[in-house]
Amino acid sequence: MILPRIGSMLLGYVLGNFLTAFAVTYLFAHTSPRKIGSGNPGMANVMAQLGFGPGVLVLIGDLGKTILAVVLAQYWFGSNIGSLATLYAAVGATLGHNFPVWQNFRGGKGVAVTVALVVLYNPFWGFMALIGALVVLLATQYLSLAGIAILAVYLIISLFVFTPEVSIVLAALMLVMSVRFWRDIENILQGKQEKKNIPRKIVSLLKKKAAKPVKK
Repeated sequence: MILPRIGSMLLGYVLGNFLTAFAVTYLFAHTSPRKIGSGNPGMANVMAQLGFGPGVLVLIGDLGKTILAVVLAQYWFGSNIGSLATLYAAVGATLGHNFPVWQNFRGGKGVAVTVALVVLYNPFWGFMALIGALVVLLATQYLSLAGIAILAVYLIISLFVFTPEVSIVLAALMLVMSVRFWRDIENILQGKQEKKNIPRKIVSLLKKKAAKPVKK
């Protein structure tokens, strides 16, 4: 059944076009995420430039749109293709986030929506993939490598526990993710990419938030 697959992906793509970073950045800084930090409309850039709270809001929004896409896809197409509705809707949301029509197909890098994808399709193996990506992040301190590792680990898992169709879809999506991070990969190979100690960064942001005086 090709139509339910296409329908699920299109549904996800439309919802994925909502880039939470734009709403949050305009709310807190009255500007576009394109004009702050790295210019990437994603959680990492917003958190680095505007603080922990705005960054978390971007994360919640990006996860939320993916969850909504999956719920609607399951409602409309789940009876026809089962869990594949979840997969294709989440893939669509990732593509919509990475290549939104209203931004001339220049969106974020899709790490948060990819996290939602792997967990929503299969929570147990999804969390295993996230643990693998976390190990890569802590070992290398490169966010880009961790983002790619999420799908890389999930793809390896899929070869043993999922159907060939799922593995093919994940392989295609990992290729897209690698393209989105290609410049970062080149910088890593050239020794130009900035490393990020995420645990230390989060602790630092929380300390700054706690140190702010309470307004009376």
